[in-house]
Amino acid sequence: MTICAVPSHMRTISPHLAGAGKSGKMKLIGKILLAALLAAVDAASAVAGTPPQRIVSINLCSDVLALELADPGTVKSVFRVAADPEDSPVADLAAKLPLNNATAEDILSAKPDLVLAHRYSSPFTLALLARAHVPVVQVKDASSFEDIRDNVRAVAAAIGHPERGEAWIARFDASLAASKRLPPAHPLRAVIYQDLGGAAAANTILGALLKHAGFENVVETPSSGGFVNLTIEELIDMRPDFVAVGVYRAHEPSLAHAQLAHPALRDYVAHHARAVDLPAKLWTCGTPFIADIADRLAAARDSFDGPKVN
Repeated sequence: MTICAVPSHMRTISPHLAGAGKSGKMKLIGKILLAALLAAVDAASAVAGTPPQRIVSINLCSDVLALELADPGTVKSVFRVAADPEDSPVADLAAKLPLNNATAEDILSAKPDLVLAHRYSSPFTLALLARAHVPVVQVKDASSFEDIRDNVRAVAAAIGHPERGEAWIARFDASLAASKRLPPAHPLRAVIYQDLGGAAAANTILGALLKHAGFENVVETPSSGGFVNLTIEELIDMRPDFVAVGVYRAHEPSLAHAQLAHPALRDYVAHHARAVDLPAKLWTCGTPFIADIADRLAAARDSFDGPKVN
């Protein structure tokens, strides 16, 4: 673990660090961070019933929800990828905000009265925030539409605007209703395939979207990691009618992305299947923005009722 830029008023402790063993150094570093966190908490914002005014989000999935739901000016910092249009559907809203690396130093510098995190955020950082009595709300990894609703409601309640959450959910549900498709009499077998050969399993939000659009996922078994690794040969052997490609930074060459351009996959799609690209920024985090993916899959499903056009 690397700790840097200790506040100047704390630097008098450095002689003790110099003479301490490894275990002692770690304990002193923890005390330094905890003391800094306690000093950074804005006590005035802790008044009961007052909506948070200094929100810090330390994960892209919570960034998206915070920037869509919070009052302008109350989000003081977001995770570093939130302002990248290749990663984030709210890059325009994050463009002028300070970015953080989800470290305790970055968090405390913003003096937050609410921190939004993910269930997979650093346990060390979350423990320090808990000991410092900084309110933290964690979003979960959304693998279903109901999980998305839960996350929206949790963040909306935390920032003091549950009505905004319900309004967003209502729009989300209306969009899902419009993109719902029934499976045809003859099942349309489909796969969502991404860099490095990962195929979305049924127990993921992408798997839920395939089913929602009336497709039958060729990856029938659930996966603890959400994705099942398939070689090009294995994918072709499954004979999908439809291949949805999860595209991430398509214009930046990489070995990971090269698999999606494999000649065998291209030839299969050209002669035996239909295909569509799904921008990763819309589905990497399970938020209401996946409604756009649902629309794309519904349009692809409708295309099977007409002549094949690739």
